[in-house]
Amino acid sequence: MKKCFFGLLLLLSGMVMAQNPHTTYLIKAGKLFDSETGEFKTGMVILVKDQRIEAVKPEQEVTEAEKSGYTVVDLSSYAVLPGLIDAHTHLLYREVIHPGNTVQSMDLIKELTTEGDAYRALYGAARAKAYLLAGITAVQDLGNSGQYGDIALRRAINEGLAPGPRMRCAGRGLASEGGQLPGLIYKHRDIVDDEYRIIKGPEDAIQAVRENITQGADVIKIYANNTPNNTMLSVDEIKAIVGEAHRYGLRVTAHATDNKAVYNAVIGGVDGIEHGYSMDDTTMQLMARKGTILVPTDGDSVTFVRYAQIANPDDKSAAANVMGFRRYLGSRLRAAIRDGVMVAAGSDDYVDFKLPFSEPSKRTLIGYAESGVPIPRVLQFATINGSRQLNWSREIGVLKRGYYADIIAVDGDLDTDIHAILKVHFVMKGGQVVVQ
Repeated sequence: MKKCFFGLLLLLSGMVMAQNPHTTYLIKAGKLFDSETGEFKTGMVILVKDQRIEAVKPEQEVTEAEKSGYTVVDLSSYAVLPGLIDAHTHLLYREVIHPGNTVQSMDLIKELTTEGDAYRALYGAARAKAYLLAGITAVQDLGNSGQYGDIALRRAINEGLAPGPRMRCAGRGLASEGGQLPGLIYKHRDIVDDEYRIIKGPEDAIQAVRENITQGADVIKIYANNTPNNTMLSVDEIKAIVGEAHRYGLRVTAHATDNKAVYNAVIGGVDGIEHGYSMDDTTMQLMARKGTILVPTDGDSVTFVRYAQIANPDDKSAAANVMGFRRYLGSRLRAAIRDGVMVAAGSDDYVDFKLPFSEPSKRTLIGYAESGVPIPRVLQFATINGSRQLNWSREIGVLKRGYYADIIAVDGDLDTDIHAILKVHFVMKGGQVVVQ
């Protein structure tokens, strides 16, 4: 890891929000979302002590002694739920949409050669703060962070140098030749090493897992296919990666955009599939049998239309064309749910839609609802299911005794209008009030 990341993140200490000392809180909830059952409950309170939830129970069961010992936070006008989890982020990467030239990953080459680590560190820290303020209290950051910049950012957050969500970090993604950098001539192929760990057979795959673990990765990201490049990891390489990662208790999740890549990754034993834009029914049924989680990075109608308008400002049919693809993604998501595939919310938020930081992440949830998924199930994608994909299923994603007190409040009509998720009134992370 290059030293400049740590020095620059230290400069961000001025951005850190005032940290309240851990104390005890009695939080009155208007509508409390139970992520285990998918129900909204009324008349409930949450008792918080230090970093953890002490109890969740009906308000009439709270004794006078308990009331006197807690600081009361009245959220009775709002919907209260666990902090949101985005299982697919790239906090240190941004891709600008260029009118008439939307080739994926060309901005990554520019970022590596003209912007560098210093700017990415500052940009990533700013986005991390925005995510937390928006009620996203945990993320899984899946590469495109330079050489372990995501792990440096996680350290800065954990040490209190910069505000941000809890982070699971992948470090460099494990990929076949070329990574996702299209158009590089052979002379400059070493640029790929700043972003990806290129795998050269099963034995090298095992070594790559060990390298990432040594640098602090707590999830292994692989590229089952290399879109927009056309090379792919072999099934034997994937099996070697999975076997070594599981030996250390780490999950493996796979970038896989077409059916062949998804199938190879599932046969190889991965724990999660990222994107899965094109999948056959048989592949989805195999995922369901194996318990492989799908993270559909679909977006909503607003982000799709904005992309079309920025990329093709003179094409009046562009918006209609992208919405056709959006409807297809919705049918694919419904089919996966029908076949019993577990779904976790993930945004793949790296495209600059000219929206506030973090908004594209939350609009992914709106996109799931636009695809016909009921609101309670959408919220489960972003809470309890997300905690499983992040390997934190006994720590976050549920409002329950012993879990971290990651709690947010949004507009009270969340049970009937998913857009309420955009309007955050309260954020607590680990028992500390961040937004009130």
